[in-house]
Amino acid sequence: MKRHVVLLLIVSILLITGCGQKANGEDMVRTYTQIDQETAKEMMARDDGHIIVDVRRQDEYDAGHIPGAILIPNESIGCDPPEALPDYDQIILIYCRSGNRSKQAAEKLASMGYTNIYEFGGINTWTGEVITTEEEKAADAVVLRFSSFSGGGYEYSVEVDDPSIVRVKALYEFEAHAEEIDGASYDYIVSFTGLKRGVTTATVYGRSPIMDNENSVYTVTVDEDLHVTLTPVRTLSTFYVYRSGDIHYDSYQITMDENGYHISINEEAPQPFSAEAAAALVQVIDTYDMVSWDGFSESRSFVLDGEGFWLDFTLTDGTRIHARGDNVFPEHYFEAMGAMWDVLSRIAEEETDMKLYIGETRVPVTWEKNASVAELKTLLPLIIQMSMYGGFEQVGSIGQSIVRDDEQTITSSGDIVLYSGNQIVIFYGSNSWSYTMLGHVNLSQQEMAELLSHGDVTITITDD
Repeated sequence: MKRHVVLLLIVSILLITGCGQKANGEDMVRTYTQIDQETAKEMMARDDGHIIVDVRRQDEYDAGHIPGAILIPNESIGCDPPEALPDYDQIILIYCRSGNRSKQAAEKLASMGYTNIYEFGGINTWTGEVITTEEEKAADAVVLRFSSFSGGGYEYSVEVDDPSIVRVKALYEFEAHAEEIDGASYDYIVSFTGLKRGVTTATVYGRSPIMDNENSVYTVTVDEDLHVTLTPVRTLSTFYVYRSGDIHYDSYQITMDENGYHISINEEAPQPFSAEAAAALVQVIDTYDMVSWDGFSESRSFVLDGEGFWLDFTLTDGTRIHARGDNVFPEHYFEAMGAMWDVLSRIAEEETDMKLYIGETRVPVTWEKNASVAELKTLLPLIIQMSMYGGFEQVGSIGQSIVRDDEQTITSSGDIVLYSGNQIVIFYGSNSWSYTMLGHVNLSQQEMAELLSHGDVTITITDD
């Protein structure tokens, strides 16, 4: 019986002591090298393919570790070589908190056959750099930088649609001792750190009391390794267009803020404006290569004599154009401006949901925001037989009287007015009389004459 017990003990001891040994034909005692921390620093500075191993617990590692160190807790090192250490001949620098667990880990790895193990004690006596896991993630963050100045420059803020995907930190960076100086330049720095895999949108808003709004939009993509990629989104940030001359045009101003787009027509109160309409304008900009227009060149003959204009827009990817007066425009200037006006006129119609057809032709209209238009809308749909009059207008009865607010007016081609409270007049020329303005057809005088000067027409006003 005693003989059996002795044999069992011998087998157990052999199993325990032979757990991690690497068989190579020889029964050797595996060892490691203990070095001081200054020597460890020198070795870390070399480009020799070494690896630094922290053998503490996860929470200790997260609280602060040597930059570049990987975590292999001492308790996790058993009989099998760690997956993170596939090369038995790689230089391995090991540390823990005080030097106890690092020695245990070094012994276990040496017993497995690792040949270049260097143990250098604990981080509690380390005088080199230490970084937390949080700081390490921030160091890998993607950073945006925006420059401005105090006392009138842009003040920035950032908004993320889904903050569970990416963490955002923002700070202002002034030059030394310049923070309280009016006009001092500074950088607004935004860092993005991945939290989980996914896609979201980030918008950086720039606001200034003396400059137009500036908005930058990015698609934020976080992959499975939590790497962040920012892709600029190309859409409207601000847009202003004004055009005058022989033809009357409305002015349009579009702005973007945290609540979406808004449009002001002829400096009226801003109204909501769809992202789809903004995308349509960007398509016009792209189609006619408007970003290549030079807004500050000498005058050329690409615009109509006597026509004045002002075109000013920025896109969220940083594209911007400022043009006014008689600047140089490309070959397709009129087509581009016409395409923009088509989009903007449709937007103006959508605000009132009122559409005008002259015969079978739908025409772009900007309706007034007044009591007469509001009451006219309650009568829709209207089909009105018009009659030519005076060689400059067509007039027709709406069948009843509605509220009016007449003023002495000099009309122009495209104007739609209420006459005597019960008749609609559409002009393809000009007249002076007392009218209530209802709206304006955004077509040239030649186009209006083509629709209205060849005989009586029927018009349809509908909200369908």
